[in-house]
Amino acid sequence: MLGHRRNQEGLTQHEIERSLQSWAKLQESLGFEPALVLDTQDAGKHGSRTRYNEERGVAYLGADVKPGPASDARSRMSELSCLAHELSHAERHRRGYDRPSDQPDALVDEAEASLNASFYWLLGPVNRADLIEDARDRLVDWLACSARSGQDGD
Repeated sequence: MLGHRRNQEGLTQHEIERSLQSWAKLQESLGFEPALVLDTQDAGKHGSRTRYNEERGVAYLGADVKPGPASDARSRMSELSCLAHELSHAERHRRGYDRPSDQPDALVDEAEASLNASFYWLLGPVNRADLIEDARDRLVDWLACSARSGQDGD
């Protein structure tokens, strides 16, 4: 698996507000109703994670919404792309997708979320390309894990 490194420093209030604005614009562009709240209570904490919690139906903003120092797609993905990826999880969940939580199959779910998000019209070509590259990387990781465990996909 690749060594991914996203931002770990807690977000400032200004960064949190910017993320909330981006989140609202993404949802508006998709006609996402009812709107999904982005919980920001841990966003200022070091090492907090941006994620969608299916059981609660809540998205959480974390420090890792910002890109990090590594050069792979997941690490360099913009804040907008990261938020689009999480909104894609929520959108797919609302459509009734049964998301796998065990590895390696969770990698396929993550790849699907990135691919789905890459079609959001609000994203520009760089964001779209990063999401597609992220999906590819996750599928490559899934193939490698499956091969090591002796699964053939049937």
